[in-house]
Amino acid sequence: MKRPYGITFEIGCRNINGARKWHIYLWKLKLRKMRPSYKGQDDTHGGFKLDFLIGRLRRPVPRFYKKEFWSKDYVTKQQATNPWNSGNHWFMLNIPVFLGLFISISYGAGERQPGLYLGTKTYEVNYISQSLKTYMPNKNDKIDDTIAPWGSLKERGNIYMALSASIREDLVD
Repeated sequence: MKRPYGITFEIGCRNINGARKWHIYLWKLKLRKMRPSYKGQDDTHGGFKLDFLIGRLRRPVPRFYKKEFWSKDYVTKQQATNPWNSGNHWFMLNIPVFLGLFISISYGAGERQPGLYLGTKTYEVNYISQSLKTYMPNKNDKIDDTIAPWGSLKERGNIYMALSASIREDLVD
């Protein structure tokens, strides 16, 4: 399966000419979206999103047992334990057929749009999610997209599911 299938239910709020407009969506799965959206545009005033999906779960698992995993230093932590880009993953979790659920709540408007999500999110394999990085203190990381730390370069363009949870200060796709 090169992409997940399912349905999305969302209630979102967007701004049109200074007025808040609410919408409800229940239809085909919206891939690679964490916030509710309307016609491809993220809802800037938040909302609720619920996905039911089936597809292939594929995720590099970090070496959480290493002391660097718990470090607050960006360069040390990322280089030693980021499973996506460091090439330093413990193993690949690969489940060919997986039933997933994704819940997202976003709120706030304008510059800061906080929110949280929990469940099985979708991601596209691309040069960012599957390239070797050299982590820099200023976070201007160097990307080498000729080397795939996990999987193979042929997987680029495929959309998989990954278990994830996050509380974010700015929940944007």
